Amino acid sequence: MEIYTKRYHLFQIQYSAIRKKYKLVGIARLVVFFAIIYCFYLALSNANANYLYVTLAVIVLFLSLLKLHANYSWRMRYIQALLDINKKEMAFVENDERPFDSGDEFKTTDHPYAFDLDIFGSKSLFQFLNRTASFIGKQKLADLLKSKLSSDEIVMNQEAIKELSQKVEWRQEINAYSQISNLDETAYKRLQKWSQSNVVGLSKVSVYLSYVVPCLLLLSIIGYYLIDSYVFGYAVSLLFSLNLICTLSKARYIQAELGGADKVHETINSYSSIIKRIERETFSTEKMKGYISKLNADSFQASKELKVLSRLFEQLETVGNIFVLIVFNGFIQYHVHIFNRFSKWKKEKAHLVPTAIEVIGQVEALNSLANYSYNNRSYTFPTISENGEMSFKDLGHPLINESKRVCNDIDFSNQRFVILTGSNMSGKSTFLRTVGVNLVLAAIGAPICASNASVFPLPLFVSMRLTDSLEDSESYFYAEVKRLKMIIEQVQKEPCFVLLDEILRGTNSDDKQSGTIGVIHKLIREQTYGVIATHDLEVCNTTAEYPEVLINKCFEVEIKQDDLHFDYKIRDGVCQNKNATFIMKKMNIID
Repeated sequence: MEIYTKRYHLFQIQYSAIRKKYKLVGIARLVVFFAIIYCFYLALSNANANYLYVTLAVIVLFLSLLKLHANYSWRMRYIQALLDINKKEMAFVENDERPFDSGDEFKTTDHPYAFDLDIFGSKSLFQFLNRTASFIGKQKLADLLKSKLSSDEIVMNQEAIKELSQKVEWRQEINAYSQISNLDETAYKRLQKWSQSNVVGLSKVSVYLSYVVPCLLLLSIIGYYLIDSYVFGYAVSLLFSLNLICTLSKARYIQAELGGADKVHETINSYSSIIKRIERETFSTEKMKGYISKLNADSFQASKELKVLSRLFEQLETVGNIFVLIVFNGFIQYHVHIFNRFSKWKKEKAHLVPTAIEVIGQVEALNSLANYSYNNRSYTFPTISENGEMSFKDLGHPLINESKRVCNDIDFSNQRFVILTGSNMSGKSTFLRTVGVNLVLAAIGAPICASNASVFPLPLFVSMRLTDSLEDSESYFYAEVKRLKMIIEQVQKEPCFVLLDEILRGTNSDDKQSGTIGVIHKLIREQTYGVIATHDLEVCNTTAEYPEVLINKCFEVEIKQDDLHFDYKIRDGVCQNKNATFIMKKMNIID
């Protein structure tokens, strides 16, 4: 897509310009540093106070350059993140690459469909969709792909995804902020734990002493200079020590709040920056407006309040600085006052931290789906049906490249259960995954790979890829029977959509045939929708018993010029052609 190429070249120009400024300021900063040393040397060698004033002025200039240099450094990181974002999108769109996190940690064989449909892992649906950068964003996207939403929630997600898909610049800004902030699992769990921990406030006596003792110290210092009495001198020493004792007695509470982590304020400041960017954007959909309302609940503006918390954490972290600890606390009990403000903030507003983190995660997950929608503008948002209608026109697998993808029509509105036959390699399993993956996308409000669709939201259950377990002493057959039992029990509780691929492979042909027919009978007694793929043509006779529920569909193969030809187009009826013997002869396995 041209937009990614244009933005990539634009950010290259911006990065080069800022890098030049960054280098110039770095050189200027070095020159000014040596100027400070030289001016101070002149002040000492000439015993001239004027040089000291010049030195102070140059120090102010140095500090300004230091701040400017840091700003340019941050800007370079930010633009580099935007460069990476657009470079990856170019590789994704133009070269069909997947340079994104695969969500391997979310793989599980226990989920009703995630393992069978390759929802997580290398070349998975998660990797195809994922544009999150924070731990919580990745977690929210994974949770979304494993969940079942209500019809209203699906419609709300659809509206939000449509709106966000047009906000390319804003989506990339959120992603870039998140990338450079390093909002990892450790930071997330630490802040979650902190927000839920008890608030340790200061006693009234401690607060009283934090004001009284520094005031008495100030009066003693004034008295010492005005009267020059040793009594005031002793008083100054005593009160200075008392200030330190009062502060050190609270040190363990301060350290408990810091939790042994360094630079907590930077993480919170990053959350604040992302939240501020969310708050400033204008949204028209109910979903996104709801997030803004959450962030501004109780008359708090989350971004500003988190900024305050970030500063309080930063000030508390100076307790580890020996100079600040002794001087500042010796005179004014600095950390006692900061801790008192910190405790009050935590008591009143600690709930803002998990709320803000949750919103960031949910927005990142929706941004991933919006990016997917933007990249695939020919895809359709299915109509959400409430009366059992389910049909797809030009349905294809979104992870298969468009140049290789074959699309098919399928309708479950009349006959709600399909018996699918076809020879080896004809496309049965791919079609099952195509239906399954698109149902997963439809169930979270995302567009699906079809030109038109109507979906009746149902829990999805799949039995396609089971494994035997040596660890649990469990055979493949037993693992499959357990999965089928779980599916049968579920469809007896509520209507479901079921995808089964060549079940009962771990038993003999007679058992397999009778068992498969038994499973079909059990499923169609309930309000079950779905597809079962089988090589056993006898199973197809079941449709004659239940023509109002069951329908036969097939994939065919043709032998042309001593070679197999697959068109991967679904047809009505039962498969007539076979290819296993032909392939084995072709490969000289049999005569």
